[in-house]
Amino acid sequence: MSKIKVGVIGAGGRMGKSIIQVLSLSKKSVLSAAVVREGAIYAGFDSGNHAGIKETGILLSSDLQKANEDSDVLIDFSTHTGFESILNTALKNRKPLVIGTTGLTDSDKTLIKSASETIPIVFSPNMSVGVNLLFKLTEIAAKVLHEDFDIEVLDIHHRHKKDAPSGTAMYLKEVLLEASKRSEENVIYGRHGMYPERDQKEIAMHTMRAGEVVGEHTVYFFSPEERIEITHRAQDRKTFASGAVKAAEFLHGKSKGLYNMFDVLGI
Repeated sequence: MSKIKVGVIGAGGRMGKSIIQVLSLSKKSVLSAAVVREGAIYAGFDSGNHAGIKETGILLSSDLQKANEDSDVLIDFSTHTGFESILNTALKNRKPLVIGTTGLTDSDKTLIKSASETIPIVFSPNMSVGVNLLFKLTEIAAKVLHEDFDIEVLDIHHRHKKDAPSGTAMYLKEVLLEASKRSEENVIYGRHGMYPERDQKEIAMHTMRAGEVVGEHTVYFFSPEERIEITHRAQDRKTFASGAVKAAEFLHGKSKGLYNMFDVLGI
């Protein structure tokens, strides 16, 4: 049985390199294309060498159309600025798409939902198996504890990360709002200055950007008598890359639909 051909968009970045490393060891999938931004200084380099492994024979290129033609499934970990073009090209070529890019707008998410009526898409703010368990555990805890516990969320990432809060933290917020029957009006983002006493339904989002932290998320539940913390710490980006490759393999052969990592993992 031939391997699934996977094209990686955003191949020059940290996540792109990790996905290429994971694909080099996969028994089910193989790298078929490695897309980088137009004008990237490493365009034309071997993608394996750029990722710190042996040569793959796949050169870094900005030719998005050729990547679609050469691949069975695409994984996008680029930036939100080129997202619409990436989605439209996948749609035109009827290619399954795994979307791991963060910082997407509500308008982008509407486009994703519309595109999923034609092509299969996995869209998740975090591809890690552990983080998706964090989502589920947070949902369970919020349903049990929300009436008597104050809720706070902290996300910590490396100093280079541009979006804040992270996509994972924002999804945790959505999980908490749904499970505790609250709305965006109950959410605050950081604190500065004088505040009235904390509202019982308040959910606070906090962000730290420092050092080279791969990713850490904690959901806190506080009562006057006790504190519960649910934390996920990523030690290596390969945890996200492995999940992204699992998602690509999950999509292969599907005709259309919008999926998340719960579907991929069977949670």
